Amino acid sequence: MLFLDTKALHYSSDGHARTRLLGELQERGFTPTIRTTRQRFFEDVMQGAERISDLESELVAYNESTIDEPFVRGDLFFFHDYVLFLLFEKDETIRAGIVYEPRTPEPFRKLDSFCDEVRSLLSREQPYDFPQWQSGAPAMPQGFRTFVEKQDADSLYTSLRKETMSKRILAASKLEDERARVFLRTARNAHEEGYAAKLLTGHTDSAQVPIQRLEDVGLVEREVQISCRKTGHALFRLPNPHALAVVTVSDATCSECGAPVADENVEEVIAPTQLASSLLEDGSWLVSRIHFLLREMGVPEREIAVGPSEGTGYGQMMANICGESFLIVTRDGDLTPAFARWSIDLELETEASHLVIVATGRIHREAGVLLQNHSRRRVSGGQDFEMIVADDAATAGRELERALERVSQRVVAEQLCVLDNSVGLSVSRLVLKKFQILKSAVQPIEPESVFVEPHAPLTLAAGAVE
Repeated sequence: MLFLDTKALHYSSDGHARTRLLGELQERGFTPTIRTTRQRFFEDVMQGAERISDLESELVAYNESTIDEPFVRGDLFFFHDYVLFLLFEKDETIRAGIVYEPRTPEPFRKLDSFCDEVRSLLSREQPYDFPQWQSGAPAMPQGFRTFVEKQDADSLYTSLRKETMSKRILAASKLEDERARVFLRTARNAHEEGYAAKLLTGHTDSAQVPIQRLEDVGLVEREVQISCRKTGHALFRLPNPHALAVVTVSDATCSECGAPVADENVEEVIAPTQLASSLLEDGSWLVSRIHFLLREMGVPEREIAVGPSEGTGYGQMMANICGESFLIVTRDGDLTPAFARWSIDLELETEASHLVIVATGRIHREAGVLLQNHSRRRVSGGQDFEMIVADDAATAGRELERALERVSQRVVAEQLCVLDNSVGLSVSRLVLKKFQILKSAVQPIEPESVFVEPHAPLTLAAGAVE
């Protein structure tokens, strides 16, 4: 996925001033790809480099006086992990921008440095009252803004703060395993009922449920439980064996059979932690996981809004991607007709152009029909609309990444398409393929069990001025 940010300078320049600016930028280390390519062609035409500047000047004058088309519309400046561009627009505006990857360091600084160079070159003839660069304000759909405004500020802040906690995010990733979720729910119920047999470490099939992994991420903990020998009900649990000595030397008796506590069963049990209960409640682990995947893709924190739980088991969040709103609804369970209707109502309220539904269970037939009819009505009504249905977080992440990639590519194409005629091919496709080829050449890094906070870019393609 590529990101884009632009700045605008209200300044008018003719063809000769443009070629002069590109030449001076080249002297400062910014090589204009289109102009240097043309110059190599001119050198072949003139059989030498002596008169290519004359040929360039003649072509600039011809275009402006005869066909009223600018010879220089802009240019590209390629670097290893980012591309700078300069566009001369018809409304007497110069637009500078950068296309970069999520891993590109300091993209804002690179763009600012480039803009400073351009301004210093242009302002030599007008050192006073020369205009300043203006940043393009990120587009924010009204539905996304309304969604954010409706959330309770305290609950929204708490939700987002929790999502950035590495322990919580890592634990949520382990809950993608359905067997782990079933085990934790069973353990939680046994804990609440005080039924020790369901919690005994010896009764747990570690081959089916990776207990050690759950313990490593803080979803379960091992405790010492004292239970009645006759009924099997738990009397109390202790955090460690050392606390057992304090109880056994006392005169405490069993509330079930009256025997001394020291004579009752002492066993190691597995108990779900508060973190596990928090993540399983209302399926919030699924919201946590999707939030993390969006951040890993490079979506800035400020462009993601998480709705508070309403106690129905339905999760809700929105993301503003390149000026387009994504509504993401989740349920750790079946995609029921009730959940489908709620999702449709929320999508109509937020006016989202992308609806992503994540449900870990089966899709009820009526729910599928409701969603298909809704999507058909939105499209037939002349609205750009996309609906994605996924049955787990991993699938949702892959589909979201593809959708974000499509939106990102469209924004890059809208910005750079004016240069297509200058080189005789799709400039946006050229830029995209460059990054794709470089990305495929990079050796993949094996995932580690330790969570690392992703370095999100300061902005994404939503920063493009439309």
